[in-house]
Amino acid sequence: MQQLLHPLCLTLAVTGFSLLLRPARRHRRDTALTALAGVYGFCALSFLVSLEPTWIHLGEVTNSHSIALLASFACVIAQISLQPVVLAWWILPPDAARRAARTSLLAGAAVIAGLVLLFVLLPATGPTTPQTFTARHLGVGVYQAYLGLYISAYGAGQALLVVGCLRAARRTDEVWVARGLRIVGAGALLTLGYCAIRLTALLAAVRGDAGIPAAVEHLAWACADGGTLLVLTGFLVPALGVHLVPGVRGWLRAQQQYRRLGPLWEVMHRSIPAIALQPGRRPTRVNLPVWDVSWQLYRRCVEIRDGQWALAVHLEPAVREASGTRHCGHGLRDGELAAAITADQLHAALAARHGGRRPAVPAEYADSVRHPDLRTPEDDVRELLRIAAHFTAAAQPSHRH
Repeated sequence: MQQLLHPLCLTLAVTGFSLLLRPARRHRRDTALTALAGVYGFCALSFLVSLEPTWIHLGEVTNSHSIALLASFACVIAQISLQPVVLAWWILPPDAARRAARTSLLAGAAVIAGLVLLFVLLPATGPTTPQTFTARHLGVGVYQAYLGLYISAYGAGQALLVVGCLRAARRTDEVWVARGLRIVGAGALLTLGYCAIRLTALLAAVRGDAGIPAAVEHLAWACADGGTLLVLTGFLVPALGVHLVPGVRGWLRAQQQYRRLGPLWEVMHRSIPAIALQPGRRPTRVNLPVWDVSWQLYRRCVEIRDGQWALAVHLEPAVREASGTRHCGHGLRDGELAAAITADQLHAALAARHGGRRPAVPAEYADSVRHPDLRTPEDDVRELLRIAAHFTAAAQPSHRH
C-alpha cells in the first residue's frame, strides 16, 4: 500500500511545488505563497526518501541504513510546521500572522531537534526497507520515544490544521479558498486515523503485546497517504482558483482577441509587409501564439496602427463623409460609429494604395478623436477589435461575389 500511494503523493507534491514556483516575483511579498511552496517541497522530499530505492541508496551512500527515516520524518515535521503559516497569513492580520508563524516554526524546529537527538541514540541496524524498519524496531525503547514524538507532533499539527481550516473557511469570502480549505480539513482529519493506529500500535509495543495485523497496517497507510492527497489537492484549489484560472482565462481571451484581429492584420500585411516587426513570419490566423500571448497581441496592435499610419495619405474625405452618413442612418453612435467609419476608410485606403491614388488633402481617421481616451494597451485592443469587426463585416459581401 505504501509503495503504491507514495508515488501518487510524490507526483502531486512535485506538481504543486512546480506550479507555485512559477510566480517567483510574488514570493518576495507573499509569505503565504512561499510557505505553501515549502509545504509542497518538503512533502515531495518526504515521499521521495520513503521510496524503497531511494531509502536503500541513501543508506548505502551514508553508511547509515536508517538515515532516510530521519530525513523523511524531518521533512514531514517541516511540512506540518509550515501549514499553519499558510493559514495564518491567509486569515490573520499581519502582526498576528507573524506571531503565529514564528510559534509554529519554532515548535517544528524543536521537534526536529528532538528527532535528531533520539536518532543518534538508536542502535545500529543492518539494511532495511520502509516497510520493515518500524516492525523490526518497535520493541526498542529509544525508537518508541522517537516514534511517539513524531506521531504526537504529526497528530497535533494535523488536528490544528483541521480546526484552522474549518474556521478559515467560515471567515473567508473567497469561494475558491473556502472550498480548498474544506478539502484540506477533510484530508487532515483522515490522517488522524493514521496517528490513532500508530499510537495504538506503539502503546501495545510498550506493554509487550503483539503487533497490529497487516490489514490494519494497510489502513494506516491509506489514511496517511489518502489524507495527504486531499491536503495537497485542497491547498492547490485556492492557488488554482485565484491565480491559475484567471491566468488561463486571460490567456484564452488574448488568444481570441489575437484571432479576431487576424483578418485586418493580414490584409494590411499583404499590402504593407513592412509593418511586421518580425519580417518573414507567416501571416496566418491558424498558427496562434502559445507563449507570450499578451506580448504577441500587443505587437499585432502596434503593427495594425503602423499600417493605419502608412495608409493615412490615401484617406479620401468623401469616403469618410459617405460612410458617416450611412452608419448614422443605421443607428450607430459614438465609439461604434467611429470604428465603423474607420473600417470603411481602411478598405478604401487599401484600394487607393493599390491603384496609386492619393487625394490632394487627405482626411483623418474617424477614430482619431478617440485616441486621447486610449490610455492603456487594453483600451487600444478594445478599440481595434471594434474596427476589425466592422472591417471584416464590410468585406463579407465581396467574398460572396
